[in-house]
Amino acid sequence: MRTFKHFPESMRCVLCGKSHDAECVLLPIDGTADGGVEEATPVHVECLVRGPFRFNPMDGSVGVVYGYVNTPDIAG
Repeated sequence: MRTFKHFPESMRCVLCGKSHDAECVLLPIDGTADGGVEEATPVHVECLVRGPFRFNPMDGSVGVVYGYVNTPDIAG
């Protein structure tokens, strides 16, 4: 996964809800792929490393990695 040195000023991390300048990655957004181009959202690398993530194996053939979201717009 490619990392970027600076977090976009006009965006917020979907995991911590903050936009401080730090190393980040772009996470693809499900359902936005169109001919090899896909929308993505920036996430701080530190949030990915320390975040409380879980794995749900679902039916055994497909699994989902998920984490707790802590943004005012989503978590309320």
